[in-house]
Amino acid sequence: MLEEDMNTPQFLRDLPPQFEPLRSFLPTDLLPYIKIIEEAVGNLNFDFAGDPLELWQSKIGGYPYLPKGTSYPVDRETGEMMMFLMQVNCAELPQIDGLPLPQHGILQFYLGLDVPMCALSPEKHRILYFPEISHDKSNLVTDFSFTKSIRESHEWYEQVYALKFSAEQDSFWEARYWDEQISIPDDLMELSEDFNSWISDYNDENQTASIGNKLGGYVESLPSEEVDMEGIKGRLLLELQHEFNSDDHFYFFIEDSDLVNLDFSKVGSCFWRM
Repeated sequence: MLEEDMNTPQFLRDLPPQFEPLRSFLPTDLLPYIKIIEEAVGNLNFDFAGDPLELWQSKIGGYPYLPKGTSYPVDRETGEMMMFLMQVNCAELPQIDGLPLPQHGILQFYLGLDVPMCALSPEKHRILYFPEISHDKSNLVTDFSFTKSIRESHEWYEQVYALKFSAEQDSFWEARYWDEQISIPDDLMELSEDFNSWISDYNDENQTASIGNKLGGYVESLPSEEVDMEGIKGRLLLELQHEFNSDDHFYFFIEDSDLVNLDFSKVGSCFWRM
């Protein structure tokens, strides 16, 4: 197969004849993103039996990497501790074009989430970035028993997941279409609606949809009519559908200039429970 064919999205290679009038309007480029692969490795129970992963490993749940002298994140308005959602050891990330993520250090995501109440605190999230990593546990916080009370009352997720990362590509047709990045002539709008149904079924049947946990790319599963996106700007940084509660979806967005400068203080976020 010619290299130019290999770079053509598979759905265009399999395009049914009835959609040929749309071909020149469909995206012919593949956009890179980083797929997050989770593997359950154990539970972090209320008895604090211990995290099955090291403090500096990429993970969802468990205990965070926290150098001594660094305060555990609390909501600036209420003073309530925030839930550790996940962290990424950035040295494990593949490098992809157009997504200047850190190449070293630890990137962490915290939430002000009361899980059973499906309620976020005034400060919805906090992101911490540690550019250097110490593997000497004498330099790190290892006793997180001070979170026990709020962990129980807010029913923080118990499962711990190890993470791996894979460089992937996708056309992100649906996301780009609804974001009005793809312009379809009025006389082809009805045909494009039929195409939307076809590509949705095609992705399901071929398991080619990029819906899932990822860094970068586009959001494919966010029902904008049900989620408050006011004031949120920038590109997708992280999309996470939590494996322990598959109804909980988290999205984080960042401006390109902030990402280049590794400034995570202005990241926007939203939360959706099905």
